[in-house]
Amino acid sequence: MTRSIIVIVSFAMWIAFLMYKASERYEIQQNLKFIIKHPLNKDRPATTLLGTPLSVLQEYFTLQPVLNNIDTFHLNQLLQVYQVTDGLKASELDGVPIKDLWLLPGYYMMSLEEVVDTCAVLRRTSDVWNLAWLPIFSSRSGDFIVYDTNNGHVYEMLTKESLEWEVAPSLQHFLGNLAQKFSTGRIHIDEHGLMTEKANANNAQNNDDREDEISNTLLFPGDSMNHVRAEILQNEENVEVPNLIFACTNMPNICQNIKNAINSGKTRNLQRITDPDQIKKNRQNACGHVSCKKGDSCDEYPFASTSQGGTGATTMCVPLSENNSQGGQLARFYRLNKVGDKDFFYMQSP
Repeated sequence: MTRSIIVIVSFAMWIAFLMYKASERYEIQQNLKFIIKHPLNKDRPATTLLGTPLSVLQEYFTLQPVLNNIDTFHLNQLLQVYQVTDGLKASELDGVPIKDLWLLPGYYMMSLEEVVDTCAVLRRTSDVWNLAWLPIFSSRSGDFIVYDTNNGHVYEMLTKESLEWEVAPSLQHFLGNLAQKFSTGRIHIDEHGLMTEKANANNAQNNDDREDEISNTLLFPGDSMNHVRAEILQNEENVEVPNLIFACTNMPNICQNIKNAINSGKTRNLQRITDPDQIKKNRQNACGHVSCKKGDSCDEYPFASTSQGGTGATTMCVPLSENNSQGGQLARFYRLNKVGDKDFFYMQSP
């Protein structure tokens, strides 16, 4: 009798577990569908260009190049997303302003093909990219929302600043929170035509905490300067500030964009900011109206991580690998010269 009870209880627990997982998958897909069908996204390229849903077989076949050491359970969670839509095909986005591609503030949904291609680039060129990460949403200017296939968490990654932080403990929570923000009007279209999220007091406190965390994080171990050289230079106010010199071998287009910006009158005197939301806002304001071809992302000067960045910045479409190179150099410069929030530095070269 006791054995029978144990068997029955075990079976009931197993059924309950399967029902819970089915419910979780249902929530992932329903929340994504809600976001896609929301009036803010109606008739926009962000949704009209979305690909058709993929089958499980198609998904696994497409992801095969990046499946090494990926947890199957968490991978299946990710695939629930692509059974709703295969995202935006990078080859079809040429000529479309970045802001019109955003399915959520600052990000569009990547196709699985682009996920694989982007992973290959980031694994090769980014100092902080985690092999368990798969990007789902891209800003098309070097930032990503990524899914961790080891722990199931969702992170936001700013490659040009080499910064990352957790935004949700699961895809279910991430998409659920987004759907709620859409339904309550927290997400809206601002006066510049950019999809953005209204700030609140909790966001401000979270930003302060995140700034402290980022400012105290050593993003790169060791003291090697690699491609970045720091010197002390007198700026216009006769105050000693660190002097940033980029090595342009791995990022000639970015260096050309900086030269173009400075030649057009943009300042070399810069002030760092560490608020991730302000950095993203600056990048969105600078790059939102730019369109880039497949494989390229938008670069801006002054940097989005400075008070001078944002609206009016000089932009250029550059290979994603160059943004990663810039991110490594800039992050090392900030760290080795102890350039914190509101600190000044000088863009010496190029």
